[in-house]
Amino acid sequence: MTAAPALPISISPRDGESIESWLEHLADANGLTTAQLLTHLRSRGASTRYLTLAPAPGTIRALAELGRTTQDTIRDATLARFDGTALDLTGLDALDRHSYRQVASRGWTPAHGTQICPLCLAEDGVWRTSWRLLIVTACTHHRTLLVAECPGCRRPFRDQRHSHLRPVGAATLCGNPLGAGPTRQCQHDLATIHTTTAPDEILATQARIDIAVTGRPVTVLGEPAGGAAYLADLRHLTTLLLHLATQPGAKQLADWVGDLQPETQRRTGDRGPRWGMRPPDYPALRAAGLASADRILGAPDLHTAAAMLTPWTELTPATNDGPLGWLADRTVMTPTLSRLVLSARAPHRRLSHYLDTHPRRGVRMPINLVAIPQVIPHQQYADHLAGAFDSGEEVVRQFASLCLARLHPDITSWADAARALDMPGSMGTCCARACSATRLVTTQEWEKRIRAAVTDVRPRNYRATEAKIEHRLHLTSRWFQEWVRHYRPGTRDTSVSYALTWQWVHVAHAHLDLSPAWQGGQTTAKGRALYRQFENSLNDEQQFELAYALHKRA
Repeated sequence: MTAAPALPISISPRDGESIESWLEHLADANGLTTAQLLTHLRSRGASTRYLTLAPAPGTIRALAELGRTTQDTIRDATLARFDGTALDLTGLDALDRHSYRQVASRGWTPAHGTQICPLCLAEDGVWRTSWRLLIVTACTHHRTLLVAECPGCRRPFRDQRHSHLRPVGAATLCGNPLGAGPTRQCQHDLATIHTTTAPDEILATQARIDIAVTGRPVTVLGEPAGGAAYLADLRHLTTLLLHLATQPGAKQLADWVGDLQPETQRRTGDRGPRWGMRPPDYPALRAAGLASADRILGAPDLHTAAAMLTPWTELTPATNDGPLGWLADRTVMTPTLSRLVLSARAPHRRLSHYLDTHPRRGVRMPINLVAIPQVIPHQQYADHLAGAFDSGEEVVRQFASLCLARLHPDITSWADAARALDMPGSMGTCCARACSATRLVTTQEWEKRIRAAVTDVRPRNYRATEAKIEHRLHLTSRWFQEWVRHYRPGTRDTSVSYALTWQWVHVAHAHLDLSPAWQGGQTTAKGRALYRQFENSLNDEQQFELAYALHKRA
């Protein structure tokens, strides 16, 4: 390859400037047309194949010599600067015109044309390389959405098939060819195009994307993740949401779903739109989908993110491959996305979503949280709940109370349900996970059973009963001594803690492990065993009087 002599006037690409923008400015500075500049370059043996994507090393060297700049600067003006983050250019060969198919098959790859920020062009006339990335949808500098189509010719910007450079040079005119041949171009001034302010959520997502494309880490599910891993997770989760957004009922989940329908109809084939190959063309719609996915990935932990994804995965249609098969067939399951989908499809999250969104007769049953015990009484369990789960009775009774709390409109998680019943939030989450996995009846049947059970529970303020038992810890044990003298002579004074725990479990119907009578506030295996021994030793009269003793003055 013959070395290309430097041009009389040299300028270097500005930070973020695309190679075609730089070449157009370089041609203008030297009094050349863009066609003359490309001819000058090709006459030295340099190929312009994949010029904007990843030109051959010889082309990069010739351009660097032509503009008196470094080869790294030239490379950074192409999409190759995003190889390994927003793009995977593995297999691309500038000498093989068919090699782009390998890159395109990975999806979301730049095609003909680019997006623009009209305000950026009006400000400095520089076209940015990142505008070609489909994962980029907004300009954080001007806080506006990018524009994908010229209002003059109704085509993507830089949609010329026979040249990488526009005949209009560095001018802010569109320059797309009109009709056959290059003689007529669209003269619409791109700097005058109306822009739309981007919502804060979309700008926040774009800011995270801007960080990730540089290779810097981004927080995903509360943990730092590499830029490439985050961008892959974001793209594939967005793809999944786009597919789910075409299912019935999706309009309730996001405002942008309704705007997706026209593009879905335009792209529908035998299997529907292939969002994994190419996302929506309109930046506003693509940005909204990316923001929805980023909101999930930006959750503080897997539990929270899965709860946010569950309403989406509930839209999965019934197929022979099953829900997970359908979901996996619509996107690439990265390690993060696999964990997220499996967690979102977990039985306790699906039941949680059902209780939140399927009130009987369209109106939630009025729920008084203080009238729900921490543990549904044994009799109501035996009458209504037995056989619904392959779990222990006490676990099922506690879970039933949590489910009743979930029917309250202000309770949106198992942890919130537990806290509403004066239990630690972690206890609610663990109980829901353990119990939901062993459910033997449908969600509809379980809801019917817990509603029947709560109607049989004596209506009273269980939080007040719990507080009364806690208060007795700080009073004299005269009531206990009187009970012992009349109904259980010989019982040691130290057994007062077991008596209080019995009232806690059988009168307040609260959780055994949370009894305020445990020494040091924590239960032990030995303590539970000794309490069970005391509990099993009581006859019917002793139990009746011990319950009645709670209502006597201490």
